[in-house]
Amino acid sequence: MIARRGRPPAYDREAALMAIAEAFRLRGYAAASLDEIARAAGMNRPSLFAAFGNKKAMYLAALEDYRRRMKQAVSPALAGEGPLGDALTGFFDAAIGFYGEGTAPGCLVFCTATAEAPADEEIAAALADTISGIEAQLAARIAREAADSEVAGLAQLMVSVLICIAVQARAGADEAALKSFARASVAAALRQAL
Repeated sequence: MIARRGRPPAYDREAALMAIAEAFRLRGYAAASLDEIARAAGMNRPSLFAAFGNKKAMYLAALEDYRRRMKQAVSPALAGEGPLGDALTGFFDAAIGFYGEGTAPGCLVFCTATAEAPADEEIAAALADTISGIEAQLAARIAREAADSEVAGLAQLMVSVLICIAVQARAGADEAALKSFARASVAAALRQAL
């Protein structure tokens, strides 16, 4: 085994990714300057580039980390054995809590990647992967209680509600209003589908 030369990194990668995600979530991909990103991460620009690559690579790494953390936040709600309505309400409550963390409300993916996707294939792919991943996660839980013919449509509807919640959070809606909207959406969807 060959020992690595030089000093070990003087930064915490996970903390830096969270800070980078927050900078992009606050300003958007195009508007976030490299100086702002470096300042948020607590790193100088050369170290930032050495650790993460160019601005787009930083953004894609932050998106991937954000998606991972969001999945960790919402997955437990869908894993339980309770009624579907409770699982979906818990899913939205967890997402609303996650969207409210940090200084910039809303979702990094749904509030920034949607603006960049038309001009960038990699960002478009990350956005599409996020949507399909959430749909699959919701569909797996919905399939336990809904007819096969209803699963895909109901999962797509719940993703649409999630995106709407992200945008409303970004626009400043408070947690109580977001939860009320989520509960009404779940109730209406389940009345129609089940």
